[in-house]
Amino acid sequence: ISSSGNSMNMVNAAKGSKEFGLKVVTFTGFESTNNLKKEGDLNFWVNSKAYNIVEMTHHIWILAVVDLIIGSAEYSA
Repeated sequence: ISSSGNSMNMVNAAKGSKEFGLKVVTFTGFESTNNLKKEGDLNFWVNSKAYNIVEMTHHIWILAVVDLIIGSAEYSA
């Protein structure tokens, strides 16, 4: 997860993960050609340059996934 997709810590983590044969899922925003998105196998990109919009959209998407995984054990999502 990186709003700009250019956090070198996250880009390096993605590259390292791929070296271990892991799949990389990214959550980014700003430019569609950002460095983290280039490393992703599955990318969730927000077409905005506003940090709050990008971060809140990421929160909604991640919470939806959590609801589908955990919520199904507790209630019908």
